[in-house]
Formats: sequence, structure tokens, C-alpha cells
Amino acid sequence: MAGTIGQKFTDEDGAMSRKKISRNAPCPCGSGKKYKKCCYGKDFDFEEDDQGNVFKSIPMSDEMSDLLQEQRRKFIEKHGREPGPDDQIFFDMPHPEHFEHMMVEDMKAAGIDPAIIYAYEKTGRLVTEENQKLLSDADLDEWQEAIEEYEAKHRKPPEYPIGTVALYGPDDKTTTKIAAGVILHDGAEAIIERWVATDVTTNPKVQKEMQAFFKKHGVKSVAMSDGNMGCPHEEGQDFPHGEDCPFCPFWKGKQGSRADLF
Repeated sequence: MAGTIGQKFTDEDGAMSRKKISRNAPCPCGSGKKYKKCCYGKDFDFEEDDQGNVFKSIPMSDEMSDLLQEQRRKFIEKHGREPGPDDQIFFDMPHPEHFEHMMVEDMKAAGIDPAIIYAYEKTGRLVTEENQKLLSDADLDEWQEAIEEYEAKHRKPPEYPIGTVALYGPDDKTTTKIAAGVILHDGAEAIIERWVATDVTTNPKVQKEMQAFFKKHGVKSVAMSDGNMGCPHEEGQDFPHGEDCPFCPFWKGKQGSRADLF
């Protein structure tokens, strides 16, 4: 049983010839990409036996090897024979459905994000930062789709008035302008206030005025841009409409009406 996690028990002659999947072959995970462009180089290998069966081979730690040897000993004690290729390694575990139910209850009790619990129930796997390199791209995509499906089903409709915060700067690292908006109801035109400063995101005066602006209009929720959306100059006011900002070369072709041309 030494070798890789997920390896089946072999028969007495131990014959289970396998070869690694070609890098140019379609990835066995089912993504439709070539193996070298998908799961190749992760912390596992795909291997194929003489009958064309594909196996996922994961390097085994010393702790896992000891655990499997202990399971082999328990199997022999219970059945009076060596485990065969079709025998489950962890034969003394609860039924999979019962085990999953226990896992879900423990996750709920621990306060785990309901989206993660939903994804676990739907995909049968639990994705963490530590085990991502042991999962195929197709498995990771399925997990992410389940997370997004849960969030879409349970996403609360926006509560008006809604506040918005958009950040701007000469590049994507430096923020020199904040534009805050308030939308009073669906279809309403935004009420806009702007602040410009070299320390605009940390300036106490700006923060106080922005809070007062939102409070004045009874804002119930605020959406903020993920980083700078463009340069602090305004098309049609600071430079001609349909042209790039002459002051911020970083944003050339990336913002305003010019973005559609690239």
C-alpha cells in the first residue's frame, strides 16, 4: 500500500502497471484543456493503467502511510484475509451519507459560512487554501460555481437609499480623488460629491464629510469600487470627449469612451 493516496489495494502479485498521462493529452479532469495547460504541475499526477483506467496519484506522507498500514491490519483482523483491489481502505468509516450529515452539522455548529456548507453538500468536497493544489481545475470550478449559486439565491435586494464610493488616481496604485454618490430610489439620478487630495483615502476631514453626506441622505448600504476606476480628470471637462487624458498616461485606452476602442 505504500506509494500514493487513493491507490487501490493490489492483489498478491502487486501487478498494477501505470504510466503518467502525456502532457499533450486532454486533461482527465474534464476541463477540455490539454493536461499541460490545466492540472499538470499541481501536487498530484494523473496516471493510466494498461486497461486505460485513469487514476489520480497523490504523494503520500509518512503519517498517511502509517494510517493505511493500520487500516490493512484492521481489515485482516476482521476478514481473515488481505484486502483486495475492490475493497474500501477505510472500511470501518460511517456510511458516506451519514458521514456527510455529521460533517454538515459540525460545520453549522462551528458557524461556517453557509455558502461553504452548501458547496460541500453539492460537490462532496471541501476546498481550502491548503488543499487547492490537490484538486483539478474542473473540481475547483465546480466548487466556485456552487459558492456563487448559493450567493445568488440568497443575495438580498439593495436597500435604498444606496451609497456608492468610486476611487480615482493617476495610476492603479495612487488614489487622489473620491467620488461618493447617493441613489435615493430605483431609477433615480445619483447625487454626487467629490473630494481631491494627495491623502484622500486617509484624510480625516474627507472621511468626516463623506459620512455626513451619507447620513444626510439616510443611506442604508454602501458599495465601493475595488481599486481605482480611472484617472481623477473628467472626460469632456478636463480633456476633450473621446480622447485620452493627457495628464495620466497610465490610463491610455483603459477608461471612458476610449476604452471601447481597445
